Amino acid sequence: MQHSIEKEFSFTFTSKDEKSTLTVPVTIPVNVSTEEFMGRLILSHNLPCYIEDDLKNSLSKFIEEETKKWHENNAQAAIDSVINGSVNEDDLIERWTRAFTQEVKEYAKPEEITNEQMFSDIYHTLIHSPALETVLNLEHTYALSVEDIITNRDADLQHLDSKQHEEMEEALANVGTKYTDEDINQLAQRHFDNTQLISSKWASELSNLRETQKREFKEWIKKVHEDSQTNSNTPSYVQRLRAMSSGLPDAEEEERQLQPSRLEESFTIHLGAQMKTTHNIRLLCTDVLDLCRHKTHTVGGVVIPQPQRLQTAMSLYSNSLCGLIMLVDNRLNSYTGMKRAFSRVCEQSTDFHFSDLDRRLYLIEEEFIKANEIRSHRVCNEDGDVVSIKSTGSGISATSSSSDTQTKNSNYKLNNGDFYITEHSNLSEVHVVFHLVCDDSVRSGDISSRHPAILSLRNIIKLCFRYDIHTITIPLLLTHEMTEEMTIPWCMKRAELVYKCVKGFMIEMATYGAQESRTIQFLVPRGLSEDMFMNISNMLPTIFRLSNPVIHKSGPNSTNSL
Repeated sequence: MQHSIEKEFSFTFTSKDEKSTLTVPVTIPVNVSTEEFMGRLILSHNLPCYIEDDLKNSLSKFIEEETKKWHENNAQAAIDSVINGSVNEDDLIERWTRAFTQEVKEYAKPEEITNEQMFSDIYHTLIHSPALETVLNLEHTYALSVEDIITNRDADLQHLDSKQHEEMEEALANVGTKYTDEDINQLAQRHFDNTQLISSKWASELSNLRETQKREFKEWIKKVHEDSQTNSNTPSYVQRLRAMSSGLPDAEEEERQLQPSRLEESFTIHLGAQMKTTHNIRLLCTDVLDLCRHKTHTVGGVVIPQPQRLQTAMSLYSNSLCGLIMLVDNRLNSYTGMKRAFSRVCEQSTDFHFSDLDRRLYLIEEEFIKANEIRSHRVCNEDGDVVSIKSTGSGISATSSSSDTQTKNSNYKLNNGDFYITEHSNLSEVHVVFHLVCDDSVRSGDISSRHPAILSLRNIIKLCFRYDIHTITIPLLLTHEMTEEMTIPWCMKRAELVYKCVKGFMIEMATYGAQESRTIQFLVPRGLSEDMFMNISNMLPTIFRLSNPVIHKSGPNSTNSL
């Protein structure tokens, strides 16, 4: 089969009573229009303008005839190749079938909708319908059941720990008389085995409860949706479910107390030089987990779902998601510090839409090991040491070692500036959590805009602009708790650095967001004083351009002012 062929085109015309002949090669098929090809001929050969019509007609007829011959020759060559056996008929049929089913929409297989997609569509429909209250009450009832299991588990483990502590103290006090060193070791081993047995028992019970709740919740959501689509006069499933889920418990005495308020300042800013975009800036002083945990809310002495839960549920399957940046250490498979506290918040209720946190971290660990092996390559330096080059979320960092052990162990640890993402539907004000790895270098007072944590903020903001995360909470001081080295100059310098970097990143990423309004929440630790909070708040208008209203005073001597 010929992809193209060159033919000779001849055109005779009269110029100044003399006949002239134009002969040029033409590649068939022609990839440009006839008018454009004719214009090129006239320009390159300086042809007179009065022959344009005749040249166009002759050229069009030539191209049409030669193209038709070229197609006929190719078709005949393809038929001959099948007849003489040079092309397998089965392979030809398979290629044609694949072309029709994959490239022609009319013959392609219809896209199958998964159960997860169907459930998400149904949930989004119900959460924006009169069944909203019923669904939230049911989720809240399930959360209370999970909370009861967790309370009993913690009490059981605490009682076991106290009992084991007393036994161990008695054994250590009588070493050499009633107990030997071997007895102490056996007692410690028995205590460990008992603790593991009790923990496994409660973990199994909690897992079974969550699986049962997920199955029942999805079945009930589907039945509610089915009943809402029918116009039956019989009591609908929504009414029956409301009756089942309306038996919310009375609030305890400590739950009736008002929740502590948090310091908060809000601003409206403009970004951009010519095409200005309006964004919302909010400065918060609270604990980072307060944005995740469901706080007790009572009305009339009855515990009801938290109001923030309504907004989070309604925007779950939308293009207005909420994100949170949480600072963590470089170990994926450990529950210490902030990660342990966050996991305790996540386990307080069942996540009906995403996998549990343990499962997601397990999958992230598997993918991280693969990614670290791919992004790492080793080169030998002049001394024969192995240098491992790793690409982090903020750039490239190099570490060297003289053995393979250190390189192998580093595959199981994250680098400073790396981050991983988890999705949640059971948190208070958050859908997406960015777990940003930070080490002790963020406590230094002289970090620059090239620090891995700062550069990772750029990547996170870029993801927010790309994937419809319209609200993102950023730890302004790059820490979740106040320490001794965080003096007033330290806090002011760090706040100014993060303010300016985030402003630059938002202007840079504006091309991804189609000029949509965003909400940036800057979070400072709860231990910050009110004076320092006001100083940081007063700094914000000096860095961002605020949106000031135009005040018009009517009257004979009035003037316009900003």
